[in-house]
Amino acid sequence: MAQEAVQEVRNVAKAVPALVLQRRWWAVLVLLWAVAVWVTLATHMTDIRAQSIRVATEGARNMFRMVVLTRSWNASHGGVYVPITPQTQPNPYLEVARRDVMTTDGQAMTLVNPAYMTRLIAEKAESDSGAIFRLTSLRPIRPENAADDWERVALLGFENGSKEVVAVTPGETGQQLRYMAPLLVQGSCMPCHAKQGYKVGDVRGGISVSQRYAPIEAATTAGVQQSQWTYGAVFVLVAALGWLLLELLRRRWLDLDGKIYELQHTREELVQSEKMASLGRMVAGFAHEINTPVGVAVGAVSHNEGALDRISAMLSQEEVSEEQLREELADLRQSSALAMANLRRAANLVQSFKRTSIDQTSEQVRTFDMKELINDVLFALQSVLKRLPITVTVDCPDPIRLDGVPGLIEQLLTNLLMNAVQHAFCDGQRAGTIRIRVQREGANVHLEFADDGVGMDAEQIARVFEPFYTTRRGQGGSGLGLYICYSIVTARLGGSIECRGQPQSGCRFDVRFPAERVDKETIS
Repeated sequence: MAQEAVQEVRNVAKAVPALVLQRRWWAVLVLLWAVAVWVTLATHMTDIRAQSIRVATEGARNMFRMVVLTRSWNASHGGVYVPITPQTQPNPYLEVARRDVMTTDGQAMTLVNPAYMTRLIAEKAESDSGAIFRLTSLRPIRPENAADDWERVALLGFENGSKEVVAVTPGETGQQLRYMAPLLVQGSCMPCHAKQGYKVGDVRGGISVSQRYAPIEAATTAGVQQSQWTYGAVFVLVAALGWLLLELLRRRWLDLDGKIYELQHTREELVQSEKMASLGRMVAGFAHEINTPVGVAVGAVSHNEGALDRISAMLSQEEVSEEQLREELADLRQSSALAMANLRRAANLVQSFKRTSIDQTSEQVRTFDMKELINDVLFALQSVLKRLPITVTVDCPDPIRLDGVPGLIEQLLTNLLMNAVQHAFCDGQRAGTIRIRVQREGANVHLEFADDGVGMDAEQIARVFEPFYTTRRGQGGSGLGLYICYSIVTARLGGSIECRGQPQSGCRFDVRFPAERVDKETIS
């Protein structure tokens, strides 16, 4: 019993997928979920950093645009005059006749051109906001405006068609976000730069905007940390919820599979019980059938004993009539022949019963003849069928020899016959005909079982193979007969069974299952 219980547990375990049954696979799912969350988080953090850089770049771009707009306004007015102060001294690189003037009230003024204005604004911006921008060129008039290495590469790129350059580079106070865009020569620039050989539309230089990267990184770090906490919480929540759902699924699955196993076990017991009941009916019919030939044989033997006594008495007399002796001997031979014929019939009955009972109980694989098998089944049920107004016709070409389990087909035919008697012909209260037809169809065997009984409607046909479905629930019907037929054909024979019929027009069952022809030489 302990081994059976262990085997039952193993059978249940085999039916449940390993992903559900074994928790170690859940850890693999959690790991895959962690990888997915990490990849998504890494992508999101990259997007946050890129977005921060885009925002900072847009700020630098706007600063560049404002400086260019200011320069353009200055250039369109030919420069502007501002008072000379310690911070605003005359531009030594500006060579114009009216660079320095005196107002009527004695205020000294100096002319500020676009380049000088750009430098003054840059100094003011650096002191107020920390942003650094400056005018630079590959051919500067003012030496201090010479390009550094990064700016030189950017300027060369502008001459090759680049529109702007953005990069994060090391600086004196840490990492810096640097932005640079080109300055193109306009008509208002020619008075100062024509002598350098520039033409309108040439790249005069560029404005480089630099800002500390630390504030940008701080804002990025805050967003990244918030994302990490959010993604971590989602990971833990989903992992815990998923583990809980898998645990519930595992328990439900194991419980369901156990119920299914119990149902299958109960079904097998019911099927076996039905088979034993069928065999019991066959035994009862066999006993009834064999009583007749055995009884006749016993009577014939008893008659022979009387004849022998009479012959012995005749032989003890002094005179014996030859004619009387011959009559007694003839009577003795006739009785012996009658006894022998009935004993042979009983022997055939025993042989048929033995073959059928062994097939239905052992399910042994052997070579058998289909027509002989059908006759054995009909003979086993003869005690039932001969009392009813039902005719059974068989159309089976001779021979159809197959290798397989004949007991399965015998059980199939027995159930179909008994189902027809009980349902199609109302337990023999209705007369009719049952037709059994067998033929080979290539590699398959086609068994057609038809009756002209009461038939079934569409709803009954749709449910006819369901277990425990019966129209005779209150009359002792179990609802397993045709279900057993369906299980035998589909699960054991690897075939198919179909039912067709109409009310008051009978039913027909078409059974097809694979079989291979066996040569006569293989029949023992």
